[in-house]
Amino acid sequence: MMYRWNCRTITVALLAIYALVSLVWLRYRTEGWWIPRTTHAVVTDNLLDVQNATCFPPADSIVQFQKIFAMGFKERTDKHDAIALAASYTGLDVEWLEGVRAADIPPKALPAPAELGSWRAHMNALRHIVENKITSAVIMEDDSDWDVNIKAQMLELARGTRALQDTRGVPLSPYGDDWDLLWLGHCGIKSRGEPKFYVIANDTTVTPRAHQNEFVRPALAEDPNFEKHRLVFLADGAICSWSLAFTYDGARKALTALSYVGIDEPVDLGYNFLCTNILHVPYRCLSTFPSLLGTWAQRGPASRDSDITDGDKTWHEASSRSLTYSTMLNLLPLANTQTTIHAQWDDVPAPEIDLASFEIPPGYLYTPA
Repeated sequence: MMYRWNCRTITVALLAIYALVSLVWLRYRTEGWWIPRTTHAVVTDNLLDVQNATCFPPADSIVQFQKIFAMGFKERTDKHDAIALAASYTGLDVEWLEGVRAADIPPKALPAPAELGSWRAHMNALRHIVENKITSAVIMEDDSDWDVNIKAQMLELARGTRALQDTRGVPLSPYGDDWDLLWLGHCGIKSRGEPKFYVIANDTTVTPRAHQNEFVRPALAEDPNFEKHRLVFLADGAICSWSLAFTYDGARKALTALSYVGIDEPVDLGYNFLCTNILHVPYRCLSTFPSLLGTWAQRGPASRDSDITDGDKTWHEASSRSLTYSTMLNLLPLANTQTTIHAQWDDVPAPEIDLASFEIPPGYLYTPA
């Protein structure tokens, strides 16, 4: 009798331990470094509840999106490899979405003549967000690049977007609940509406003016006193769609305007028109200047750089646009577990930084006089 009782007790104990281990394993599996696979869970403040694994920097939490997608052609394995490596070394979880060639789109499905492959790839990504009810997602191009300090940057961005929205209490999204699109990667952008900014002063990751190549910028960014500051603001007039973040409703409204209604423009101008609120769909876009994410070109002939336009055989070294501490250009130091990261230019305030001690300065709200 005692023997049977002990066996039963041991069995129950083992089942309890198994259940506990399973829960811990599932939690580990579903919570990434930048984004969890689950919807936003609010405990105290979701600005600080996501950093559940080792990452840079060790203090504070990085803000979450449910998914990050990179779009590109299956045969561009070189770009796929680069995105996978950069994501791994900086603690991101990036999933791949296949690009679309214009020739593969049936004529009856064509809405407009401009850069159809890129447009359709974006529409597929937006539809994927809508069909799968993804609460928030990033869509990036396959040649996207980001700063090695992306997590610290995104955390301060979240503080800025919350401040601009006058967020009270704990929002459902770490970025506040009054936005549709975060334009994370662009080659030019303007501010919209009231002149109100979140200023991250003397941010070492800001691309120096001499190396900025954005075509347009907010008026405040023209002020020499703000050249070293990163600005967060309500945005429109953006060019280039290197990286965009959408809420579920933002993706649904974008799909409505750019596919169901349709416009006769490239997809980045479609998003531009959405943010400018001229497509009869209420839309709210937030962004930064300079751009947070950039684009890169690997070492080789210019003909390899783009899948939309054909370059020539001119040889160039690897380069990154809009970023001081490019992840793509620092893959070898990261692979060697080095914490010393190099800027891609020598004439910057800090040609080298130490990831173990580097910090993004806190920002503040600012309204120009």
